[in-house]
Amino acid sequence: MRDGLGFFGRFLRNPGSVGAVLPSSRYLSKAMVGRLDLQPGELVVEFGPGTGPATAAVREVLPKHAQYLGIELDPRFHRLLTERFPTMAVHHGSAADLRTILADRGLPRPKRILSGLPFASFPAPVQDAVIEEIVWALRGSDGDFRTFQYVHAYGLRAARRFRALMRERFDGFERIGPIVRNVPPAFVLRYWGAK
Repeated sequence: MRDGLGFFGRFLRNPGSVGAVLPSSRYLSKAMVGRLDLQPGELVVEFGPGTGPATAAVREVLPKHAQYLGIELDPRFHRLLTERFPTMAVHHGSAADLRTILADRGLPRPKRILSGLPFASFPAPVQDAVIEEIVWALRGSDGDFRTFQYVHAYGLRAARRFRALMRERFDGFERIGPIVRNVPPAFVLRYWGAK
């Protein structure tokens, strides 16, 4: 309940960067993490973990010796995540700086990237910058990228633009859902085969 109220307050103050009125439900988080199939030694990155519902789902399936890195721009969410997940690395910064963050931390390219970022709320330059980092990270690997879009926002121009760009940059696409046990209901979008 406290997470929900805090999340709603952050949304009211900055809807372009938070993009949701409530944290993701455990049902949406489980759909995002389903068939993640991480191997020991691999890295999974989460963009915009927020209050950590998907982070908790990743922690449940993270194999021994696999690594996690969350990248959270909101300072209050970042502080909350570091308290809530003390054994998982969370960086305060932008997903558009992924390759710099990885280099600074001495981390390899990730095999999986999960995202809670509100792409349907982002202006085109921000979408482009984040997509470039995703493609750079996953090109030449058998990894994948997963995000979600709310059903009510699926037809918005920015949401359609994001999906069109992703179709150009990835060979494979899967849409899961809608996940109706989430407020609001959402589709999970999975992309693989970065080009």
